[in-house]
Amino acid sequence: MNVSRLHPRGITVLEVLISIGILAIGLTSVLAIVPAAKSQSARAVILDRASTLAANVLADAATFGLLRSGSDTLTIGPSLTTPVFIDPAGVGSVLGSATSGALKQTGIYGIGATAAPAAFHQSFLQSRDDLLVTTATTSSDDPPLNAVIDGARAFEGRMTSLLCLSGTGSGPHRASVVVFHARDPNYLAITGTLVNSRLEVASLNPSIPGRTAGEVIRPGVILWSAMNQRLHQATSASYDSNTNSFFLTLSTGTLLATGTYQVQFLPDSVGLAEQTFTPETAGAFTQ
Repeated sequence: MNVSRLHPRGITVLEVLISIGILAIGLTSVLAIVPAAKSQSARAVILDRASTLAANVLADAATFGLLRSGSDTLTIGPSLTTPVFIDPAGVGSVLGSATSGALKQTGIYGIGATAAPAAFHQSFLQSRDDLLVTTATTSSDDPPLNAVIDGARAFEGRMTSLLCLSGTGSGPHRASVVVFHARDPNYLAITGTLVNSRLEVASLNPSIPGRTAGEVIRPGVILWSAMNQRLHQATSASYDSNTNSFFLTLSTGTLLATGTYQVQFLPDSVGLAEQTFTPETAGAFTQ
C-alpha cells in the first residue's frame, strides 16, 4: 500500500516564505503607485476646473458687455492701445506695456467711474464651487448659512482668473483668460531674462520664499512678453543643471530664436484660454 497517497505532503515553510515574498513585492508596487495616482487625480481636477472657469469668464465677458466698442463697463474705456487686465489683484499695474481695468460700481452698463468692490470682481473671475459658510451662533443644530462679503456670497477662492483684452482699431481683438490655483497675491509677477530661448534662474526676481525655481517655472505656467504684448503658456520647462537655467517651449511658438530680453511669469497659473473677437458696435441691444 502507498502511504504517501493516504497522507499527502503539506506546504513547507520555505514555500510559505516564498509566497509571502512574492505578495510583498506586488503590494509594494501597488502602494508605490498610489501617491502618483493621487497627484495625477488632483491635477486632473485642477485642470478640469480651470477649463470650466476659463470658458465661463469668456462667456461672461460678452454678457457683461466687455467686448463692446468703446464700452463704458470699464473704469477706463478699453481703447486697447495697451492691453487691459481686469484682475482684482491688479496685475496689469506691474506688467510692462499693460494697464489695469475694473468693473464699475454702478452696474455693468453704468456711467459712474467708481470701481466695483473686489467681491464683485471675484464673483466674475472666481470659481464658485467652494462656498464659504458661517458657523452656528445659537445652537449646534442651526444649519450653516452662506457667508457674505460686500453683499456677495463668499468663496474660498482656490481657483481664480484674470481677463486680458488686447487689440486696436476695429479688430480682430483678443480676449485672454489666465486661470490660477491657490494664487499668492503677494507675488503677482516674477521677472526673468531669456537668453536664446534659455531662462536664466539667477535672473528670476523676486524669489518666492519656500519655493524653488522649479516649482514656479513649470509646464503650464503663463508668461507675459512686453515685446509683443502677448500672453504665452510654457508647454515644457526642462532644467539644465550645467547652466542653472530652463529651456522653455511655448504653446504659441517661440518669442525669439536668438537675443536677450525680459519676460514676466505669473506664479500659480495653470491654464490659458484665448479667443478672438470683433468689438460689438453700438446698437439697440448694446447701449
